[in-house]
Amino acid sequence: MLLLSIFGLGLVAQFVQPVGDALEGKAYLGGAVLSLMGYVLYSEVQRLNAALRPAVRETVLTRDLRQHFDEALRLREARIDAIGFTGETVVYQVSRSLEDLHDGARPRVTMRILVPDFTKPMEIPGMLNGEGKAEDDEVFRAELLAKVREYERNMTALARRLDIDRKAELDPQFRVLHISPFLRFCLINDEQLFDGIYDKVEKRPANESPDRQVLDLMGYHTSLTRWHIDAGAAAREKCTQRKELFETLWGVARPLTPSAS
Repeated sequence: MLLLSIFGLGLVAQFVQPVGDALEGKAYLGGAVLSLMGYVLYSEVQRLNAALRPAVRETVLTRDLRQHFDEALRLREARIDAIGFTGETVVYQVSRSLEDLHDGARPRVTMRILVPDFTKPMEIPGMLNGEGKAEDDEVFRAELLAKVREYERNMTALARRLDIDRKAELDPQFRVLHISPFLRFCLINDEQLFDGIYDKVEKRPANESPDRQVLDLMGYHTSLTRWHIDAGAAAREKCTQRKELFETLWGVARPLTPSAS
């Protein structure tokens, strides 16, 4: 408004002699005002750029990941890579995002989930022995493996429904590897990383035998650190490191179900 006022005043001074005479010799003042306005505008643009730029890192609750999946699915292509305990969090939230797509959206979505190999002995998840120490629990591992296989079947069935309804082209892939169950992160299109660990081990009665105490990992209510490649060198390096780690582990892992349908 100030710049428009200066312009209007200058225009009046050009055609109205008294106004022009009154402003004569005030060129330096006008230049100073314009310089001040230029500085103010530059500062405002810098402030807006800083506000729009993603933070180098920020905290995101696991249960709030869906909004980021929703944003990714607005693109024509989306890839979601995740390492987790059973994959439940990603499967559940991505499924909801996909089911809420409008007909005809048809993004091409690749989802790759890597989970621990529950066919191999491990102490956590596991159970407490008579001395209160952790030891392998074959029954509990079988339950976890069955749960992961159910997620795989559900996502495969969802892919068929989405294709019939012309909502999306989904390619869900599950692989297993003998890795730490505490490791967890999720990459969206190689540009957003949600990084963390399972930071709570819960002691609870086993489902089929309340007298037996199992050690289970909890993660749905924990926090993740969000990194975005647009936030600077540190964030880009972090995303690149996790991408390289995922590709390495994925390459040496084996399919969850060798003859998955």
